[in-house]
Amino acid sequence: MRVIAGIYRHRVLNEISNEYTRPTTDMNKEMIFNTLGQFFDSGIVLDLFSGTGSLGIEALSRGMKYGYFCEINDETYEVLKKNIKSLSIENATIFHGDYRQFLRKYKNIRFDLVLLDPPYRIFNEVKDIIKFMLKNEMFKKDCKIILEMPKEITYIPEGFEFQKEKIGAASRFIYLIYRG
Repeated sequence: MRVIAGIYRHRVLNEISNEYTRPTTDMNKEMIFNTLGQFFDSGIVLDLFSGTGSLGIEALSRGMKYGYFCEINDETYEVLKKNIKSLSIENATIFHGDYRQFLRKYKNIRFDLVLLDPPYRIFNEVKDIIKFMLKNEMFKKDCKIILEMPKEITYIPEGFEFQKEKIGAASRFIYLIYRG
């Protein structure tokens, strides 16, 4: 696994193989960022179920100014910390704990890009996540949201403009914009 473009381009990221982590392949990561736009002028990215941080790190590499990462699994969290440290990333906050704790703690942050790639076994909780973030005004106007979900599920929350979807081998990626 590597960073595809930007200031950390070609840098290799540490990986982990366990039952809690489903790494986004380089091919899917490239597809995501080709759809979002190659680079960003600034902004704050949230990688809520960050795993090893691959997606959030890619966003920082491509111009996001600050990143928030949340990972609950101890082993995966250690790999995430190693990846952030190995790239000397200082413009990031790494949270070790449950996503609900993260959202309550950082409910005053407004995000420009939200990456939601939860474990498929808890995908039904995404509705509650989005409701909480809407209630607390955590999406900036024109915030871009990427939802990765099992291929057989389609979910488009109210209040968001559907941009497009891409279907991979096992996953569906939904691209949304919050027009708030």
